[in-house]
Amino acid sequence: MAEQSTTLRTVLDDLVTQNLLQPEAQAQIARAVTRTSEPAPTPWFVSALIAISAWISVIPFITFLVLLKVLDSASSLIIVGLLLIIGTSLLHYFKKNSLFLKQLALALNLTGQVLFIVGIGSETDIETAALTTWFLEIVLISFYRDSILRFISVLIATVAALVLLERFSIHPGIHVLIVLLAVGVVWYWIVEARHLTDEMMKTLYQPLGYSFVVALQMVLLLSILPEVEFIPSTHWWYSTVGLTGILLALEYHLLHTNEIMIFSPQSYAIFAATVLMGILLYQSPGIIAAIIILLLGFQRGNRVLMGLALVFLTVFLSSYYYYLNITLLMKSITLISAGLMLLGLRLIMRHLSSISVAVEGNDPLGREIR
Repeated sequence: MAEQSTTLRTVLDDLVTQNLLQPEAQAQIARAVTRTSEPAPTPWFVSALIAISAWISVIPFITFLVLLKVLDSASSLIIVGLLLIIGTSLLHYFKKNSLFLKQLALALNLTGQVLFIVGIGSETDIETAALTTWFLEIVLISFYRDSILRFISVLIATVAALVLLERFSIHPGIHVLIVLLAVGVVWYWIVEARHLTDEMMKTLYQPLGYSFVVALQMVLLLSILPEVEFIPSTHWWYSTVGLTGILLALEYHLLHTNEIMIFSPQSYAIFAATVLMGILLYQSPGIIAAIIILLLGFQRGNRVLMGLALVFLTVFLSSYYYYLNITLLMKSITLISAGLMLLGLRLIMRHLSSISVAVEGNDPLGREIR
């Protein structure tokens, strides 16, 4: 299987290098091959019913432990939590084909994490609990091969990192965290085709890719919350500068990948509009992050990414419009200007797309590229 994946990746890379295959088609082919090599999935409603029954079965177990007064001290919480984490990891590893046991192991694992973290926090302090949580999630992401748990683990690790930054008063560190999450998002989705043909990354990239997107936007929600002491609102432009730089780098990469001249009026217009947008939205980094995700979703043809980006873009734009300390007339002018700018960017992107079609011609199957 490893040799087949290596051969497939080499062939796809060669086709892209020779301008016979677009990067988007490379990812689609890799996804199709991956689906055909996997067994038929269980219908979603059957999986949902099995998951619900597995999660409900955890309630009597926890009630039983409470009635026996097993969870009456911090040390017992730590011990029971560790036993559940280790036991469910082994159960998940040895019972890979049982959907019910997978869901039961997931529910018990999350229960064990809660018990373990609460026990650590009760025995020591919040800082130790947050640091322990962060390392625990890293270990689980590496060894517990479940997409749902890996997705949740990234979010829990992000919350733990925020708690550590707040408790140690390292407020500027939140901007570093935001930039790192944004870099992770871009890297995971730009090289999606390589992840799909890599034995290790094909099980990691989807849960981590989507979780990085949600974690990034989750952290940026702090920028629109009123009267949050976690970080002064006047400092959010640091994140805007970092995200604008990432957006410029992403645009450069996409222009270069599609063989569109970097030193051209269209490219200059895109870069100038991006810089101008970063200046105007210097206190709204969430909008820049949503645009990055929207651009990635459009480039990869991923509707889930585009949907997430549009949801968060709506939230951040609404917040930006609401908190503007100007008259209603000026807000209307600002909203109209933003709409005109987005329409202008759309026209530019369509123009660039037509140039790309003219350069690429037809794909290897003889179909017209749209």
